[in-house]
Amino acid sequence: MTARLAETQLWQQNLVSLIRSGLFCRAETREIHGLFSVVGIYRDDSASAPLAKYSDNRRAQDAANLVNRLAMVSSSSIETN
Repeated sequence: MTARLAETQLWQQNLVSLIRSGLFCRAETREIHGLFSVVGIYRDDSASAPLAKYSDNRRAQDAANLVNRLAMVSSSSIETN
């Protein structure tokens, strides 16, 4: 459980930086070297480095959905301030 928590914290730190950049558009999953990776997509349609990697596509999809929801909350709170 501890290793899993540390892994989640690391990719969340990278995600926060990506969202705060103001260039983040959405998260997608891609298969890279046999693993399902969550990548951030910038406004110019280029992709970030993988934020998280999973062997199970469902876990990657769940993570991408979570990222997209977090980004929506962050952008709406930025707009109101």
